[in-house]
Amino acid sequence: MEETVCFCADVNVGQIKAAVEAGATTVEAVGEATGAGTHCGGCQERIAELIAEFTK
Repeated sequence: MEETVCFCADVNVGQIKAAVEAGATTVEAVGEATGAGTHCGGCQERIAELIAEFTK
């Protein structure tokens, strides 16, 4: 859970999981909740994969 997903905003898997559990079910919503994917955008695909994994 400590794997960094977004280096620009220093957001890890655990933070993204917490955001998804709190209702963030899109890349944009995770970005609003954590800042992930809102800078360079390079991690947005990985964020989408994690959202899919955590919402199964």
